[in-house]
Amino acid sequence: MTARSIHGHGMRRAAVAMGQHAVLLVDSARDNRAMYAEFLRASGFHPIEIDNTSDALALAVTADAVVTGIRVAGPFDGLQLVRCLRADDQTRSKPVIVLTACAFHEDERRARDAGCDVFLAKPCLPAMLAEELRRVLAMRLPRARPVRATRTRATRDIA
Repeated sequence: MTARSIHGHGMRRAAVAMGQHAVLLVDSARDNRAMYAEFLRASGFHPIEIDNTSDALALAVTADAVVTGIRVAGPFDGLQLVRCLRADDQTRSKPVIVLTACAFHEDERRARDAGCDVFLAKPCLPAMLAEELRRVLAMRLPRARPVRATRTRATRDIA
């Protein structure tokens, strides 16, 4: 976790009070994180910069949305992070954007299968990321818990 993210995490309450959405930015590349964070900050968001998946998973509950790459440092990759977020009741409904240089159709399919809401291929203008964040935050709907189909036996009273 970066020093900026620790400070940013402590400022979350003030940001929410001012109407800013907290966005978890998960990227191992400091320059990428800094560029997107600076633009999002100027666009009225409260970015929380994280450089690895384990810290991202721990802090995801504090964010309104999560932006992650696929190849991110940590014990698991960004797609596993998305799967973990979707499996947890506290983070299931949070919008997740995968922002990545892995831009093949197979990468997008895997990201969507993991549960991301939006797939953005790099290079991606910061304005496009901000626009997608606004869109997914505006239409955020709670995700239902996966339901397992069960067989029930129909019974009739025979008179």
